[in-house]
This record gives sequence, C-alpha cells and structure tokens, in this order.
Amino acid sequence: MVLGPQEIRQSCIASWRIMKGETEALQQFDLSADGFWRSFLVIFLVLPFYLLSLISEHALMVEHLPAQGQENAAMVTGGFQFFVGKFLSLLADWITFPIFVGFLSGSLGLKRNYGPYIVVRNWSTLIILLPQTALYLLYMAGLIPSALLIMLTFPIIGWVLWYRFQIARVAGGCSFSNSIGLVVLDLVLSILIVASFDRLFAWQ
Repeated sequence: MVLGPQEIRQSCIASWRIMKGETEALQQFDLSADGFWRSFLVIFLVLPFYLLSLISEHALMVEHLPAQGQENAAMVTGGFQFFVGKFLSLLADWITFPIFVGFLSGSLGLKRNYGPYIVVRNWSTLIILLPQTALYLLYMAGLIPSALLIMLTFPIIGWVLWYRFQIARVAGGCSFSNSIGLVVLDLVLSILIVASFDRLFAWQ
C-alpha cells in the first residue's frame, strides 16, 4: 500500500476537476477497496504542509501573545505541547470523520457512495491546503502582515466549505440538503476535536 507518483498526480488532477463539478473525474480515482484504504495514506503527504501551518500559527500566536488568555498563552509558550496536540488532533480528525459518516451514511444518502466520497475527500485535502500554505509562506517570509493573513484566511475558509459541498454532491451523490449537512458535520466535528486537544494540552 504505497502511493506512487502517478497515482498522486492523477488523484490531485481529479480532485481539482471535482472542485469544478466534473463528475467524469471520479473515474481517475482508484475506487477499489484497496484504493479506499490507500487514500488514508494521503495524511503523510499532508504532514509537511500541516507542519508549515503549525509553525506559522505558532508564530502568529506568539506575535499576539499579550492578547491571549492565560490558557492559550500556556499552550503557546509550551511549544512542544502545542505541536504534539495539533498533530494528534489532525490524526483524530482524519480518522473520526469517516467513522461518523460511516454510521450515518444511510440517513445522509451516502450508503452507496460512501467509499468514493471518502476517497475523494482524503485526496482533496492536498488541494485544499495549497491556498493557505501560500499565505503562510508569504507571512513567514515577512511579505504580508499578520492582519492581512487573518483577513485572507476567511475567504479561503468559505472556498473550502464550498469545495467540501462539491465533493458531497459529485462524489457522494448527495442531495443539496444532505451535502450541506455533511459540510456542517465536518466543520463542527473538526472544531470540537481541535478545541478538545487544545484544552487537553494547554495545561501541561
């Protein structure tokens, strides 16, 4: 179960096409059982981008340390705990959402397309990380101030939510309302997981 260069390239191109609503792009993914489980290995491709985002986030929080509450300040100055907590929250999010959706697939209209939906969602994470990674690089290089970084992050979040909606519609074959439900579930679950790990590691 190794991700080859050809599969990575093909799946990234297909993920981009899914964003544009091209149903035919599904044929470019490996939607077999092996392809399903292999798509979870994408997390190893995500890690370098995620590490960069954590370094930038940590620098941003240190820059605004006087404005942080006591709990957040402890987490920021705790460096190591900050990074461990964030990496664990990524792992928990990567695993928890597919499990939740698996249990709810019947009511969400995903019973037949659960596999393709998860495969596309996993691979699309690489595309989703690109805009924010570019912003972080500009911030770390000192080319944009923190205020502009934060301001530009909001439209990116909106784009990510829309992209997730497209994945539910195209890969999951979900109705409009169920697609919105999946996006909300994804967002809420991610927020809860991140908040839980932030709180868990803040006091150490």
